Amino acid sequence: MTHDTSPSQPDVALHPTGRDVESAVERVELLEAQVQALGQAIRALIQGLEDIPDQEPDPERPARAARLAHDLLLAQGL
Repeated sequence: MTHDTSPSQPDVALHPTGRDVESAVERVELLEAQVQALGQAIRALIQGLEDIPDQEPDPERPARAARLAHDLLLAQGL
């Protein structure tokens, strides 16, 4: 039994071209949009949980913030 010691060609090109590059760009753009949506949702949650010193506490504020965060994530398909 002999083993082939010649280097084999990788299944994935090291430098994608054509449609592979377009696909990679589309995936990166999607990821960027998703990260931005996550950031907005986190910001909404933080703002909903913050105490504002010159205002009376609003017991509904955290719930509104959670709904807003949820809506932001749903709008992005997350």
